[in-house]
Amino acid sequence: MKLWDYVVYEGRIGLITYDMDDLKRVAFLRPAPQGQLSEATIRTSDLSPASIKQTESARAAGLTRESQKSFLPSRRR
Repeated sequence: MKLWDYVVYEGRIGLITYDMDDLKRVAFLRPAPQGQLSEATIRTSDLSPASIKQTESARAAGLTRESQKSFLPSRRR
């Protein structure tokens, strides 16, 4: 799994927004259901690749690379 891949974690579809080797930053659809995070850092071994159908569903719901770039921290110094 690499940056911008769609993944499944505990039944939720997410998008990898940051790759830290054995950890991945994953964004989920916003707004997140009550009691669930809209993004999280998760061990790579706990993630599963999303199916084509799951990926298409997430894209249709608005979870895309472009939608997540506004949430990423700026790298300006």
